[in-house]
Amino acid sequence: MKKVVVITGASSGFGKELAKLLLQKGTYQLILTGRNESGFAEFKNADDVTLIVGDLTKKQTLDLIEHAVKEQKRIDILINNAGITFINPFTENSEQKIDDLLAINLKAPMLLTQRLYPLMVEQQSGHIVNINSAAGKEGKPNHTIYSAAKFGLKGFTDALRVEAKPHNIRVTSFHPGGINTPFYRNLPEVPKEKYMDAKKVASLLLHVLETDPSISPDEIVVNRMTK
Repeated sequence: MKKVVVITGASSGFGKELAKLLLQKGTYQLILTGRNESGFAEFKNADDVTLIVGDLTKKQTLDLIEHAVKEQKRIDILINNAGITFINPFTENSEQKIDDLLAINLKAPMLLTQRLYPLMVEQQSGHIVNINSAAGKEGKPNHTIYSAAKFGLKGFTDALRVEAKPHNIRVTSFHPGGINTPFYRNLPEVPKEKYMDAKKVASLLLHVLETDPSISPDEIVVNRMTK
C-alpha cells in the first residue's frame, strides 16, 4: 500500500523538488498544495497525485486538503512547507505584513496539523515534518518577524512531539539554511551560487522520511559547507 503524503507549498522550490523525488519512488500517494497553479504542470497527468490550488490561510483550502486525505482513508506523512518572508528592518514591517507572515508561517501549519493529526492518532502512526529555517535557531537582522514565526513553529513542533510520541507519531523540525530556490533568491546576504541545491536537500529529507519508524528524527539542521 502506498504511503499518503501531504506537502504544502509544493508548486515551487523545495516543496516541488521533494514532491518530484517522492513521485519517482513510486511508493507514495501525493496530495500537493500551493498557490501557483502553473507550478503544478508536470504533476497534472500523474496517477498518484492530487493537486489542490489555494491559499492555506483560507478555510476552504484546509477543507479541500482534509477531504482529500479522508478520501485516501489515511495520512502517513504531513510536510508543512509553505512559507513567505519579508526582509527589512523591524520598524518597516506594517501590521498587515506581520499578520500575513504569521498566518502562513505559523498559524497555517498549526491549523492544518490540527485537522490531520487526529487521523494519525487513530492509526497510531504517522510522521509530521515542519519545515523551519536557520532563522528558527538563531535570530538574524532584518528577519525579525520571520524569525519570530519560525521560533514559534519550533516551539509548536517540540511540544507536539511530546504529545505525539505515545501515539507512535514522529514529529520532526527541519532547519535548512539558504537553498537555491525562488524563496531565497531575494535575500541579499549570500551570493546565490553558494546556496544549497534544493534537490540535494530534498534527498536528505527523503532519507529522513524513510528511516526506520522506531527511530525519531526530532530535529535536523542543514547548512552549506561554504561560507
